[in-house]
Amino acid sequence: MFTSEIKLAAIKDYNSGIPTNTILRKYGIKGTATLYEWIKRLEIFGESGLINNSTKTRYSYSFKIKVINWRLENNESYPNTSRYFKIRNPVTIFQWEKLLSSGRLKPFKGRLIEMNNNKESLEEKLNRLEQENTYLKAKIQYMGKIKALAQRQKKCQTEKKHK
Repeated sequence: MFTSEIKLAAIKDYNSGIPTNTILRKYGIKGTATLYEWIKRLEIFGESGLINNSTKTRYSYSFKIKVINWRLENNESYPNTSRYFKIRNPVTIFQWEKLLSSGRLKPFKGRLIEMNNNKESLEEKLNRLEQENTYLKAKIQYMGKIKALAQRQKKCQTEKKHK
C-alpha cells in the first residue's frame, strides 16, 4: 500500500521530531503500530526491509515449528517473534499457527531457502523431534480439555433451561 519512499519519508519525519499524529495524517497511515513496525524493519533489514516484496520466502517445516514453539514458550508477540527470527511479516507466524492448529501445516516439497546453514547432527535432530513431540502431545491434551469444558458448559446450560 505504501511505497518504500513514503515509508522512508515517514521514518525521517519521525526521527526529526515531528509529532506522530502529524506524520500519520500527512501520509495517511492508520495507526502508530504501522509506523513503529517500519522503524523496526529499517533497523533490522535496512532499506530492503521496507520494500514491498512480491516474491515469497519459503521456510522449512522444522523452522516454522521452531518459530511457533519459541513464541509460545517465551509468551512473545508476533511482531517480537518476527524480529527475533528476521521474518519480514508477523502475520506469517500467525498463519503458520493457524495452519498447525487445523492440521494443515505440511512440509514444503519444493526448493527451500534454509535459514540455518549448519547441518543438524543426528542427536540435535532427535532432540528437536522429541521437543516437537512433547509440544504436540501437550497441544492434544489442551484441545481435549477445551472440548470437555465446552461440553460441560453446554450441559449446564441445558440443565438450566429444563429447570
